Amino acid sequence: MSRESLPVRFETFRVTAAHRTADPEVTVLEYELGGTVLTTGRRASAPFIAVMRVRDGLIVHWREYQDTQAITDALTQPPIPST
Repeated sequence: MSRESLPVRFETFRVTAAHRTADPEVTVLEYELGGTVLTTGRRASAPFIAVMRVRDGLIVHWREYQDTQAITDALTQPPIPST
């Protein structure tokens, strides 16, 4: 994926929940990324879920789920009108 295909300047990262699992190496993390869409100047955010396996202090597996509709909505908003 090229930078042009996701024209966003990420500015915030907020963990909304962390969940332990029966496997002590696996954690489920809910978080939100926020930023500015560079092509429109609009600020937006989208929720994500990550399932990660941590072994010896290193992330050895990461699976991420995205709210693709929120991302699409953010990228297709019209530009902020100039004043």
